[in-house]
Amino acid sequence: MKPVAPLTPSVVNRQTMQWGDSALTAPTTPARRVEKVDRAKADPQNVKAAEGMEAMFLDYLMQVMRQTVPKNDMDLESPATGIYRSMQDSEIAQIAARNGGIGLADQIIAYLESQRYTLPKGAKPQAPETRKLSGHEPVSTGGTHEGQSVE
Repeated sequence: MKPVAPLTPSVVNRQTMQWGDSALTAPTTPARRVEKVDRAKADPQNVKAAEGMEAMFLDYLMQVMRQTVPKNDMDLESPATGIYRSMQDSEIAQIAARNGGIGLADQIIAYLESQRYTLPKGAKPQAPETRKLSGHEPVSTGGTHEGQSVE
């Protein structure tokens, strides 16, 4: 039986890890970075949705951070104070998301805008067409079978 040499971190990295296996060791290139987002040119609905998502994330983050603070009998905490702090955290999260936040909204906007591959950048999508279905009022579901007749 052949003795096995001990594996040091540098040997492990060279032997088993490939480029991109770890976020800490993977190289970053300009081609893989998210492009800078101009919110004025993005679809306003995408901007609103992205900011709302970032605000929800930041609100939850602040809520969880507050839970890590140990409770003390000497605190002047009451249920009313908890409600006030919760409302304050929500407002801070919304303001932060509108003013750049941690960059999560920009990444969401960049992703959503990149998925609109059939429209030029900055163009607004048109409302889906509706048509009468067997004498009923026009219905637009926005689903995958949009525009097919229902019999």
